Amino acid sequence: MRIWDCHCHLRGNETPDQVLRAMDQAGLERINLFSSYPGQMEGPRGYSHKLVRESIDHVGAIQAANPDRIFGLIWAEPRCEGMLEEIDRGINDKHLRGVKLIPDHWEPCDPLLFPLYAKLEELGKPIMFHSGILHGFGDSSRFCRPVLYEALINFPKLRFSLAHISWPWIDECIAVFGRFRAKSNHKLDRCQMWIDTCRGTPDAWRQEALAKAVPHCTIERLMFGVDVSPAALAEYAPVHIRKDTDILKNIMGLSQAQIETFFWGSCEAFFKAGK
Repeated sequence: MRIWDCHCHLRGNETPDQVLRAMDQAGLERINLFSSYPGQMEGPRGYSHKLVRESIDHVGAIQAANPDRIFGLIWAEPRCEGMLEEIDRGINDKHLRGVKLIPDHWEPCDPLLFPLYAKLEELGKPIMFHSGILHGFGDSSRFCRPVLYEALINFPKLRFSLAHISWPWIDECIAVFGRFRAKSNHKLDRCQMWIDTCRGTPDAWRQEALAKAVPHCTIERLMFGVDVSPAALAEYAPVHIRKDTDILKNIMGLSQAQIETFFWGSCEAFFKAGK
């Protein structure tokens, strides 16, 4: 079975060979690989243009080693001067596949983000958002509630995903998906929202989360993810694959075709939809 990990974070010092070897050891055919956080080296407010450029160049070089297996995305910091120009450069010159955003004391409905959304609409590339409890950036979880992403209705050509099924706000995430599906006249192929199911939901809630999300959002809009760095893929990816397969197949009774959609097809559709 083909496995596409939709959620993998670079630390900033990896080589292409290290990433590809880690994928092979983990049994992953393809990954979405986020550039390292460009403010990390200068503290929580160190939004250096130089570091932004370096992080984009790094993920671009790794993707270039095997662009069929590695889908690089730009971890964007909207408060960084020149961010829109760097997104344009990363996508047009480095051929990166989209943007990763984590709300850090800004809300996704803040007009600060609207030029960035418009830029991604123009480029035809998606955004993968963090959503739910945030284990970083201080007291920032309140900026990551799924309902705050309803503002993206104003950018109907912009595809996006919410990570972690927005744990612990799973029901709210599913309700937001329903809002976007209604906006598309209940035509799934026109709905701009996907859900990134990478862990965040602890094992005690994982079955409940998937059992709610599959029938309401459909398996075609749920993407499998691991949410670690490449160095940890071999340890964690097989465990998450096994646990999710057990829930989907043995507990929920999904077909092999549905399971393959979860592990591959939904993420493929996420990127193909804009072409």
